[in-house]
Formats: sequence, structure tokens, C-alpha cells
Amino acid sequence: MLETFKREHLRKLYLHTVSASLILVVLAIYLLLPFYLVTFDEKQGFYIAKGIHQSVLKVAALFYIFYQAFLIERATKETKLERFLKGVRNGKLEKGDWKNIRYTLVKFFFIPLMLPSAIIYLDLLIELSRSKWSYTGIVPFFNQTIFTFIIYSVSFVTLGYYAFGYLFESKKLNSEVKSVDDTVLGWGVLLICYTPFFVFMTKYVPFPTQDYAFFVNQEVTFVVRIVLSIVMLFKLSVVMRLGAKCSNLTNRGIVTSGAYRYIRHPHYLAKLIVWWVTFLPYLVGHLWAIGPMLFWTVIYFLRAVTEERHLSKDQEYIDYKKKVKWMFIPYVV
Repeated sequence: MLETFKREHLRKLYLHTVSASLILVVLAIYLLLPFYLVTFDEKQGFYIAKGIHQSVLKVAALFYIFYQAFLIERATKETKLERFLKGVRNGKLEKGDWKNIRYTLVKFFFIPLMLPSAIIYLDLLIELSRSKWSYTGIVPFFNQTIFTFIIYSVSFVTLGYYAFGYLFESKKLNSEVKSVDDTVLGWGVLLICYTPFFVFMTKYVPFPTQDYAFFVNQEVTFVVRIVLSIVMLFKLSVVMRLGAKCSNLTNRGIVTSGAYRYIRHPHYLAKLIVWWVTFLPYLVGHLWAIGPMLFWTVIYFLRAVTEERHLSKDQEYIDYKKKVKWMFIPYVV
């Protein structure tokens, strides 16, 4: 009995030591590399997230490392960290171990981006609600206030859903990770769309579009922004359909309701529509910008292609593709 107690005590001490070391390493990365504290807003550009946002990052880092270290799996009666360390000692990591490693990397990359960004948009919403609204007619009021409110709301909810998806993996929520993309192309075309890689790429391949593009006059802008608002709300509905499954590079089960009954990538379609519409004013006098826009469009197309290749390893997704044949536009592509 005493010997068993000692072994269990040493086991926990060993796990705590390794976990504490991992925590220190990750927190050092979060604090020393500033891109983890950077978010992007169309109006304000790139800026540093301060105060509570840094605290959120620290708490998120601690939470995830402890979660990975001490979650006991029913099948093996071991924690993921124990199984990983055992595989390292034996010189043989199993398929499930590699999946856990890749998923941990996914979470460590995206949590510091999604979670504080969601909080920042919530702050912007609160600030907007407290500001003094001047009503001078439906057209300028919609263009200046309502449209901004829609952008902030959609961004907050979308980022919130994705942050939740990275935070929690649960059988009850039907969001358990079946597999994680293991291809260089899949990771590459995804990471290029996010800070810090996006910031680096836009120095060489500009991203010539922004949500607040102005079209000819207030009236035309009003009509276009109504259309954009509908598309953004459509994107929001798609994200809400995904629910707890919101996550990049992972297969967490197939969603077949809502817009997913007709096309397989409605989220990407909505993004591309907003991008191309808001790009049009800039195109006038900048014909060269068509090249960068095509580049980013191809990147998102490749994201869809690599996702399809990954998900097609699952028979459920193969059956889904047979029923829903179109990726973006029915009867076109």
C-alpha cells in the first residue's frame, strides 16, 4: 500500500514538473514574441492588445497545458502527457500521440489570436454602444453606425465561436477531434492567412480590400453595405451552424444543415464575396491590384482543397460529398 502511494506520488510530481516546464516555455513564447499580442481591425490597423488581453493569453496558455497534461483518458487510464512521455522513452510514438501533438500546436497558435481578438471586438461594441449617436438620416446613420455595429457583432460572435472551439473538445458537444491535418500544404495555406505570417506576406503581396470601402456616394455605399451586411450575417449563420466544431485543420465531424446542405464551403464563399465587393473601389486606378486579389483568392481556394483532402479520409465526408457536390456555387464549382 505504501509502495503504491509512493509510486503514485512520484508519478504526479513528475507530471507536475514536466507541465510546469512546458508552461514556462509557452508563457515565454507568448511574452517575448509580440505577434501573439497583436490583432487586426480594419479601422485601426495592427495594434498591440494590452491589459486584460495579455492576462487572457496567460490564463489560456496555463489552461491548455494543464488540460493536455492531466486529462485522463478512459481507454488507457493515462493522461495524454504520460502516454507521450512513455512513447518518447520507448522511441515509438503512436498515431494518436502525433494527433495530440498537432492539435496542441493548433490550439497554442490560434487561442492567442482568437480569444483576445474576440474580447477586443466586444470592447469595441461596448465603446460603440456608449458613444453618442448622431442621427442625420437613415443613409448616413446606417453607413456610419449600423454597419460598424454589424461588423463588430459578426466579428465578435465568429471569433468567440472559434475561441470556444479551440478551448473545448467534448463528446457531449459532439466536437471531439477525429484527426488533424498532417500535410505541409494544409498548414501552409492556413498559416499564411493569420498573424504573424499574414503581416509578413502583405508586405510583398498587398491585401487591397477593407470592409469600409466607399462607393461613389453615400447612397450607393448604403445599398452596397446593405448587401455586405446580408452576406456577413449569412457568414455568421454558417459559423453558428458549426457551433463547437469551429476549428481549423481538424476533423470534428460533419455539419450538413443550413447552407451546408447546398455547398460545402459557405464560410469561404461569404468571405470572398465581401473581399471582392469591397475591393472594387480600390480597383479603379489600381488595375495592378487584381493580381494580389487573385493571389489571396487562390490561397482560400487551396484552403478549401486541402480541407477536402483531409476530411475525405473520413467515410462520412465522402458520403457528404456525394450528396452535396458543389464547393462554393451550386452547378458552377
